[in-house]
Amino acid sequence: MALPKIDVPTYQITIPSSGKEITIRPFLVKEEKMLLMAAQSKDENEIINTTKQIINNCIVDGDINVNTAPFFDIDYIFIALRAKSIGESINVDFTCNNVMDDGNGCGNRFSANIDVSKSEIVKDETITDEITISGSTRMKMKYPTYAIMKTLGVDDLPIEKKIKVMVACVDQIIEKDKIYTNKDFTPAELKTFIEGLTQEQFQKLEKFVDNLPTFVVNAEAKCSRCGFDHKIKYDNFATFFL
Repeated sequence: MALPKIDVPTYQITIPSSGKEITIRPFLVKEEKMLLMAAQSKDENEIINTTKQIINNCIVDGDINVNTAPFFDIDYIFIALRAKSIGESINVDFTCNNVMDDGNGCGNRFSANIDVSKSEIVKDETITDEITISGSTRMKMKYPTYAIMKTLGVDDLPIEKKIKVMVACVDQIIEKDKIYTNKDFTPAELKTFIEGLTQEQFQKLEKFVDNLPTFVVNAEAKCSRCGFDHKIKYDNFATFFL
């Protein structure tokens, strides 16, 4: 005798980078089990691969490649799946930064609920993806993937992290009438190219990676000790499932 098939609700969301619509479903018990196992492993690659697999599982209809999609698209799908699977409210810990009358900081750690459905993309519209390096050389940039942004070594120097992101962001190098794609070079060659730029040229790339689009939740929270009202921009979405 066949078991009954349980209907699962579906929802349409719009992908930020492309404006295309996809249809998602909430994650099921089997996906929650996968997430818990990945979190317990504490293995970064397993967490990344599991997250991408679950997103693939939960996309019912639509054209998106989780391996190549910009990281903020994946963050957005995270938010939507979390909201539809568990709920739109999440409990988050904050540290009060209010300066008291005696001049000391409050420093109290307290919890507050934030509504993840009120997330928004923060993007500097003045930032262009085409950068002029010299009179005859231009670079076409793209947004880094979720895997790239999550695997940057925490022990790297900030400059090394930035260069890794820059390498991942290179889409094309245009020299006069010749166009080279990132597939024409190894990551090591692109790294050498970037390290050979002048400070002025490097700062142009730095401006691009320092202003990558991000999703934030605007929240308000009151300190449980001093009563100070905080206006908070929360963007640590990677921890929502884990």
